[in-house]
Amino acid sequence: MQSVAERRMSLSSILKRWVFWSVHLGCLLVFVVGVSWTAVAVCAALYFIRMFAITGGYHRYFSHRSYSTSRWFQFVLAFIGASSAQKGPIWWASHHRHHHRHSDTEEDIHPPLLQGLWYAHVGWVLSAQYIETRYELVKDLMKFPELRFLDRHHLIPPLLLIIT
Repeated sequence: MQSVAERRMSLSSILKRWVFWSVHLGCLLVFVVGVSWTAVAVCAALYFIRMFAITGGYHRYFSHRSYSTSRWFQFVLAFIGASSAQKGPIWWASHHRHHHRHSDTEEDIHPPLLQGLWYAHVGWVLSAQYIETRYELVKDLMKFPELRFLDRHHLIPPLLLIIT
C-alpha cells in the first residue's frame, strides 16, 4: 500500500505530465479553430522568448551561472522559463548540475548516448524518478525566496499561459 507522501507524489507527477502535454498538444487545436497571422506571430514570439528563458536562463544563468543579472530579471527569467512546463529553476538547475558532474556515465540523469535523444530532452523531465530537487547542488539559488516560491509552484506560469 502506498503512503500518503507516495500518493501525493504520484498525483503531482500525473498533474505535471498533464500540464506539460496540454501545453504541447494544445497546438493541435489549430486544426479546430484555424490560424491567423496574429496567432502565428504570438506562437513565434512565445517560442523564441521561452527558448531564451530555458537556454539563457535555466541553462546558462541558473545552472552554470555564466553571467550576472539583477534580481528582478533573474525572477523574470525563472517565471518565463517555468512557463515552458519544465518545472522550476532550482529543480532544473540542480539536475543539470548533476548531469554535468556525471556526463555520459551511468550516474548521468539524461545521457543521450545511453538512453536516447527523446529521454535526454523530454523523458527525464517527465520521469517520476527525478521529482526531488538536489538542494545540495543549488545552495546559491536557495537564498532567493522568490525562486523557492516559483520552484514550489512552478505550475502557475504554464497555467497562466494556458488561460491567457
